[in-house]
Amino acid sequence: MHYCQLECLYRPPEETRSPVIFIHGFPDSPLMWREYVTAVERERPWLAHRAIYTFAFPNRQTRPEPVPSWRDVRRGVLDDELAEAFAEVITRSPTGQMIPIVHNLGATAAWRYVRRQAETAVSPHPIEKLAAFSVGSSLRYDLGEHGLNAFTWLYQLLYIAPYTFRWRPLQRLLAYLLTRAAGYQSDTADEVWRDTYHYWEGWLWPVRLPFYLLGWRKERPFLDFHFPVLFLRSHIDRIASTKAFEAELQRRPDCCFIELPDVNHWFPEQRPDLVLPILRDFLA
Repeated sequence: MHYCQLECLYRPPEETRSPVIFIHGFPDSPLMWREYVTAVERERPWLAHRAIYTFAFPNRQTRPEPVPSWRDVRRGVLDDELAEAFAEVITRSPTGQMIPIVHNLGATAAWRYVRRQAETAVSPHPIEKLAAFSVGSSLRYDLGEHGLNAFTWLYQLLYIAPYTFRWRPLQRLLAYLLTRAAGYQSDTADEVWRDTYHYWEGWLWPVRLPFYLLGWRKERPFLDFHFPVLFLRSHIDRIASTKAFEAELQRRPDCCFIELPDVNHWFPEQRPDLVLPILRDFLA
């Protein structure tokens, strides 16, 4: 892999169960999962006898170089490298399957992988279970799904402008809004603009949004997954999910959907005390 990095954090003496692979979101790194992979957690039933991996997209904290070009992002190179990492994890798995635990950017990429897998007839399915945080199986941008909240999608302009122009006041504004208004926490928040490279489509949103709001290119919600799914989100994450997806999870006895109260978008890192008990129960 050129841009991304797969790392095996732990391999048990007796590896008999499907491995877990933690994939971070924006603007984070694998460090966000520190509370989930401690020596104490590795001995609990949900992680016992499992190998533990992390997958890192390019990020300012652990993988600052090389930075993907917009051309490679558009071509799907990062998705290809995630698929390569998944293939390696599956090859080493004693069951031939894996359990992704994903947030935000990681969840978006993992769901794209699942949608591609749905077009094939691989058996067994490479995913045994999936724990996705903040981002659902597919996205909708129209007023019918989100009402006036659909205008929230214009946030991508705020993310891509500091990366494009490299003007320090813009970069500081992004850091200020993420930390003061949205609740993001990081010692390196002033440099968060470095991780916005994948928002290249933000410049197209002023043109696209009027059409999206009216339902142009509206996709059917993706519900063609046959493995158990745990989906946790905050109230503000509703924009990255669909009513149909959440209704499907509530209908299926092997799946779980929970809207966590009083948390922000970065709850997996900031509130492991809420997430870990649910995750332990889902994977035990």
